[in-house]
Amino acid sequence: MEKRSLHPQFAHFRALINREGRSNIHSSRERHNPLLDLYHYLFSLSWPKFFLCIAAVYLLINLCFGSFYFFDGVDILKKASGLQRFSHCFLLSVENMTAVDYSRVERGSGGVYLLMTVQAFLGLLTLAVITGLFYARFSRATARVIFSNKITIAPYNGRTCLSFRIANERLNQIAEARMSLHMTRNEVSREGEHTRKFYDLNLERSHTPLFSLSWTVRHFIDEYSPLFGMDEQQMKEAQMGILASLTGTDETFSQPIMARHAYSVEDIVYNRRFKDIIIWQDKKVHINLKGIHDLHEADMGR
Repeated sequence: MEKRSLHPQFAHFRALINREGRSNIHSSRERHNPLLDLYHYLFSLSWPKFFLCIAAVYLLINLCFGSFYFFDGVDILKKASGLQRFSHCFLLSVENMTAVDYSRVERGSGGVYLLMTVQAFLGLLTLAVITGLFYARFSRATARVIFSNKITIAPYNGRTCLSFRIANERLNQIAEARMSLHMTRNEVSREGEHTRKFYDLNLERSHTPLFSLSWTVRHFIDEYSPLFGMDEQQMKEAQMGILASLTGTDETFSQPIMARHAYSVEDIVYNRRFKDIIIWQDKKVHINLKGIHDLHEADMGR
């Protein structure tokens, strides 16, 4: 039987999804235009890019209104001219934007005062929007969940088990934590159509009422598992990936949170177990977060 090659767009699982479970897929140019969904775009930016974007907008607004004052003939300093006069017009715009001081204006026409009124109104709206964005970004609850960098396939209670480990880095409690696990792989239909299929993986335990320490997530590879009968070579040929998604409610913020992680075939190790990271000391329970990725040889006789 002739072996079919996969479509180039499915060349590698990491080309689709990174380790944090975020998509690397680029959509059409229309969807990339931030003006079509500006609020979502600003909300999803990283903090450095967000500050740069806000600073750029602030400077652009003041440059525009400074140019309006410059060409409208507002008398700021009688002896000022050229670049010096424009710099004073720019500072006037900054003052009018924040209502700091109007002593710079000595004389102006009705058009200038109307322009100052319009800018004061727009400045009020702009500052309100920026304040709302800052509050929304600061008040958003985010998960600080650590996923082990490897996923293991080894015997557990006499059954072949796929497992990985997670821990709550904040050491508070995530109430009603739920874990879902999915396997994705490339497939080719009999008609030659290339698709990426997703399959649910049943877990030994998919729910915990309080998640505060660590959690070893397990999926048994039996005849009901989509992984049943697949060896390492078949996983690589299908560019198989494992997607883990944790949802719950942060007890501190009382807000829902979500954390995702993606494992590729290269992240799978065989016949290894995770080392214990729970430590009893001074009649208290401690967790060694630095050891969450540590593995040791599995005892095949157990």
